Amino acid sequence: MARDGGLRPVELEEHDGDPGRSSTPHDGDVASPGATGGWRAHHGSRRGVLLVGAAVAAVVLVLGGVQVVLDRRAAAVDARIAALPGASADVGTALTTLWQLPPDLLWYPLLTRGTVGIGPAVLDDGAHAVVARDLRTGRVAWSVPIGPPARVPEGGWTGSITCAPPPAGLADPNHVPDVLVCHTSDVRPDMPDEPGTAGTAPASEAWSRVVAVDLRAHSVRSSVDVARTHAAAVLGDVVALGLLDGERHVEVVAVDTATGIERWRYRDPQPLPEYAEDSSWVSLNAAGGHVVVYGPDGEAYALAPDGTRVDGVRAENGWLDARWLAVPARDGTKRVLRPGEPDLVVRGTLAPRTLGDGSAPGLEVSTIGSRAWGWDAATGAQRWESDVALSSPLEQTVAVVDGRVHTTATSGVRTLDARTGELLWSYDVPEGVVRSGVMCDGPHVTFLTSAGSDQGDLALVVLDRRTGGLVRRMPLPPDVSWAYPLGPYVLGATDERAVVLG
Repeated sequence: MARDGGLRPVELEEHDGDPGRSSTPHDGDVASPGATGGWRAHHGSRRGVLLVGAAVAAVVLVLGGVQVVLDRRAAAVDARIAALPGASADVGTALTTLWQLPPDLLWYPLLTRGTVGIGPAVLDDGAHAVVARDLRTGRVAWSVPIGPPARVPEGGWTGSITCAPPPAGLADPNHVPDVLVCHTSDVRPDMPDEPGTAGTAPASEAWSRVVAVDLRAHSVRSSVDVARTHAAAVLGDVVALGLLDGERHVEVVAVDTATGIERWRYRDPQPLPEYAEDSSWVSLNAAGGHVVVYGPDGEAYALAPDGTRVDGVRAENGWLDARWLAVPARDGTKRVLRPGEPDLVVRGTLAPRTLGDGSAPGLEVSTIGSRAWGWDAATGAQRWESDVALSSPLEQTVAVVDGRVHTTATSGVRTLDARTGELLWSYDVPEGVVRSGVMCDGPHVTFLTSAGSDQGDLALVVLDRRTGGLVRRMPLPPDVSWAYPLGPYVLGATDERAVVLG
């Protein structure tokens, strides 16, 4: 049977606790028209607002807590990177001159340990030495003489000195050598090698020796006299000496670093030209645990640690580095000879790692033109190839931290995914070009740039390491025309002075 009036709207009432009869509204409580139990309906809506507000507050607190955790993790990663060997100093908001190098200072920092630079030097009495200086102040931290006192020629070094750490492990930016091996002699490379002649020491002051300096104990480990020459290449446990025999043949004699005993000898089958009548024409260098011998015509060959000759070496950009020796092949690849590690065949030029936190173990990067490659250092396998154009006006270097590869292009910085080679971010300077490799202080990636003006207009550009966003641009002193990273700081030079900036 049909009902009268059809369908009617029904409003559901929300109850707290045990449902019962609706309370009679008190005086002042106004029920909404058409509502049943108007006070209860109003009270329920207020409870809903409170619940929603509490939920929003809880979400905000949770998100805030998550952000705090993320910020702490990011800060911890930055602190870990900043503590690595090779990390740069956080210079804050402006570069300042830490100290000025005296114009007569004869000191060449080869390596750094924290904020201390270490390298060969000439002391006030003319003696060769290994000297460590605090890069923040310029003060001498320690000094180890390795040669006798000698007369200092005006405006130049006494004799010749060659120093290097053992080559094994140098490709690892976290490797800290504990010894520096030096060859010191009174013979200057631009002078004849006869004692008593102009430019060399009198016969009574002539010397030539190999000295190993302990960088932890700041003392001499060993010192042995060797054949008198200016030409030497340090290979670690042996030092190669370059000599010229009576028939103008170059002889390379490898002697034991600790004892001076001859290990092997190589005599070049071809004599030098007739105009090369003294040993000043003999030139050696060390690269990748090999001795590189240069001829007067610019050609070169290498000698392996056992004295075996390696031909095919060409003097092109990036072919020579103290950490390794690259031998070009006809197919465009290069065989990289690395001390204590298997050879690595790469395309392009292998870029030294100046910073590494172990987040991409075994990764080596090579570049050429508009291509870059990632290689497995242990197996030689190619990990990835990228079409990102990378370049550097000096030497291409990479910083591999937090799973990323930071490096330079002519106009800025490029950051790649260390696993895939994918470009993550890039930054280009508004004008000018890049003047250094990348540096990293933890939260920032920095590099030197020049606007190309007549005054040089050098500046340190600071970028956010994660996003590539510009943090600040800090001009160097206006009279600084040249600058280069020196350990965690920057070495700047003017026409008249050199300064350390930080």
